[in-house]
Amino acid sequence: MLCLTVVYCHLLLTAPVTPGSAVGTVNSPANATSVGTSYSDIARPAPPLTAHTESTEENTNSSASSAPNAQWFDIWQRSFTDTMDFTVKQLDGLFEDEEETQTQGQKQARAEGRIQLAWEPRSGMLSDTDLRFRVRVRLPALKERVDLLLSDNEDETQNNTIRAARDSGSNTRDRTTIALRFRPEQDSHYSFRIGAGRRDQLYAMTRYRDALAFSDQWAMLYDAELYYYTRDRLGAEAGLAFQYEISKKHLVRQNNRFYFRDDTNDWLWRHEVHHLFSVDQHNAVIPHFMVEGLSQPNYRVEEVYTGFRWRNNMLRDWLFFEVEPFVLWLREEDFKTSYGIALRVEAYYGRDT
Repeated sequence: MLCLTVVYCHLLLTAPVTPGSAVGTVNSPANATSVGTSYSDIARPAPPLTAHTESTEENTNSSASSAPNAQWFDIWQRSFTDTMDFTVKQLDGLFEDEEETQTQGQKQARAEGRIQLAWEPRSGMLSDTDLRFRVRVRLPALKERVDLLLSDNEDETQNNTIRAARDSGSNTRDRTTIALRFRPEQDSHYSFRIGAGRRDQLYAMTRYRDALAFSDQWAMLYDAELYYYTRDRLGAEAGLAFQYEISKKHLVRQNNRFYFRDDTNDWLWRHEVHHLFSVDQHNAVIPHFMVEGLSQPNYRVEEVYTGFRWRNNMLRDWLFFEVEPFVLWLREEDFKTSYGIALRVEAYYGRDT
């Protein structure tokens, strides 16, 4: 991980800074219990709502390949995106209707996602590392109602915690997952999935997700899931979040989530508070606090986590660096105070770049 630090310093010293667009709005939440979208938007300029995939692809190609100040990481990002796009176009071609394509035209299949590398040393655990990834493949040949999803973690609401917190004894959801997601309509609140995860278990899932705005500042987000795994059997989740936009640069969100586990007949619960502060168009800080526990053998706390994250994308809009001092208390470690710091590099590719 020393190499990671050296690379980061090298980039800061050698890579030219490209001008960024205006700071994206912070009131565009993803789901009821994740700060994923708002968290990214507050430190990452968002594309205009009227922008289409074609224009984004054109901008990405020109910025990476024709820019005179392109660096090796620009070439890597463009090559990786092209490779992913070529693969998914071949997959989408299996479902393509040639007559419909010739008469009406059709958008091209694209892949988008992120890759994150992290070093998360803490008291007594100096070698802790983490690899996060998420890939979404859009398939226009299937009316853009079917996506292929690949992720290191089925729990999309735990994007912003360290690995030690996700890998606690009460949480076995941190497993690579691949699934097909179907939506009755492109803007439907319902979605259905079939796939494999949790150590090669087959599963089926249905989800409902929606949001309610009480005013320009207050909003409530909620979602519910029901799923069945071949070994873990039936499970359910419910999430509820309240969001308050103090100003264009300040947003506070309080998340609540409950998981029912049929194999152990108990509930896993989690409560979080995040304060997202956009310093400028390239920097954001996010102090946050989380507590997680179980309902059996009694309603008790299993872990407590708090951190202060700094997020920066000064070099490129799609490339982020993070530094997060944190403190962690785990029941399995007798709640001994564990101090640590997380250093992360995160790259986006595809439509979002």
